[in-house]
Amino acid sequence: MEFLKDRHDTEVLDNAQELLTCSVCLEYMQSPIYQYSKLHFDAALVPKPEEAFCHNGHTICSSCKAGVLTKLCPSCRQELGDIRCPELEKTAESLVVNCKYKEFGCPDINIPYCTRFIHEDSCTFRQYSCPWSRYGWPCRAVGNIPFILSHLTQYHKPYLYKTCYFKRQFIFPDIYKYQNYTSVDTIFKYFDRCFSLRAKGYLIGSIPVFIAFVNFIGNQVDANSYRYSLEIRENGQKLSFEGIPRSINSESCNKMDGLVVMGSRVHSEGETKDINLTVICGISKPGFGSATLVG
Repeated sequence: MEFLKDRHDTEVLDNAQELLTCSVCLEYMQSPIYQYSKLHFDAALVPKPEEAFCHNGHTICSSCKAGVLTKLCPSCRQELGDIRCPELEKTAESLVVNCKYKEFGCPDINIPYCTRFIHEDSCTFRQYSCPWSRYGWPCRAVGNIPFILSHLTQYHKPYLYKTCYFKRQFIFPDIYKYQNYTSVDTIFKYFDRCFSLRAKGYLIGSIPVFIAFVNFIGNQVDANSYRYSLEIRENGQKLSFEGIPRSINSESCNKMDGLVVMGSRVHSEGETKDINLTVICGISKPGFGSATLVG
C-alpha cells in the first residue's frame, strides 16, 4: 500500500503506517480495530476482519489470528486482550492512500484508508494470477482481466461456449494410474462476463472422486451477483449442485465447492479405463433469469 505523503508529514505517516501493519503478515489492518474480539461483518460490503492487540502494542490481523492456536501474541508471547483501540481507528480514518495498482495504471488517489480494500477488490487494474497456476501447472502469467482472458484463450486453448446453458463432456484418463487429473478450461459468457467450468478427478484412498465447479473471471464482489447450477443425469437419476461462482482470485476456488461425484456414478469409456463425465452447466443472474436446455 502506498501512503500519500506530504513532505511535511512524512514522519507522521510513516509512524501511522507502522502502527497499522500486522506484525505477522505485514499487511495493513482495517477498522474496527480491537485488542481481541469476534469477527465483524458488513453484510452490504465485504467482511471486516478483527484485529488483535497485545499489551505490548503488537498488532495482528484476523487472518493471522486464525492461525494462532493460543491467545498469545506471536511477537512477544504476552496474552491478547479484549480492549477496543479508538485512537488507532481514528488514525486509520484520517489517512488517505493510493490504490495498490497505481503502477499498473489505476488513476485513483486520495482513497480513504477504510475503503481501500473495497476499491482494490474491484479495481479495473487489479492483477490476477493465471488460474492454471492453482492446479499445479507451472504458469506464471499475471495481469488484469483482459490480459488473463487473452492468455487463457491463446495459451491454454480452452473450450469456448457462447451460451449460458450447455452440456460438456469430460474424459478422464485412467484415474488409478494418474491419480490426479484436471480438465482443460471451458470458458463461457453471460451478460458480457466470463466464467470458467472445470472438472477434477482424484483418488481418496482407493475411491475415485470427481468434482466440477465454476469460477468467475473477475472479483468476488461481482461474482456474488450470479448463481450457477451443475447437473449430471445417469441411468434415470439426477445429481445436481447450485452455488455462487468463486473468483479466480479466491483462495477457495480450488476446494470442494461444486458438484461432487463419486466414481460409482460415472462409467468407463469403451474398453479403456477412461472415465466419461457429462455435466450440464447453467448460469443465471437473480432477477434476469437464465436459458434452459432441452434434452
